Amino acid sequence: MGKCNNLILHCMDYRLQKTLRQWIDRRGLVGDVDIIAFGGACKQKEFALKNIGLCCEKHGVTNIFISQHDDCAGYGGHAAFSSIEAERETIFADMSKVKDQILKAYPDVTVTMLHFAQDGDDWKIVEVQ
Repeated sequence: MGKCNNLILHCMDYRLQKTLRQWIDRRGLVGDVDIIAFGGACKQKEFALKNIGLCCEKHGVTNIFISQHDDCAGYGGHAAFSSIEAERETIFADMSKVKDQILKAYPDVTVTMLHFAQDGDDWKIVEVQ
């Protein structure tokens, strides 16, 4: 198997694709990134962790970017929450849980949490602390 240093876990939502491609390009990750995409990625922790494990074990991934976005259908969209703050609190908590589980299984990797914030019809990627 080959070597791949980076991994991005994100939602499959078509609205994110342009922003994600630009983000990958700006960071020079093209050709050095595994991409895992499925609905409500961090909500589906078991499935996410299984696939992340494959990338770490088979490709030697050392940098992992996990993300969630506003208005995710996997979470029921905006309508499932009383406010944008409540929505973000939930998705950030799920990202934190996934991050903790990754670091428990793979303590030598770096995990960065990213939030796709909706800005009108556009999206911006913000690192979550």
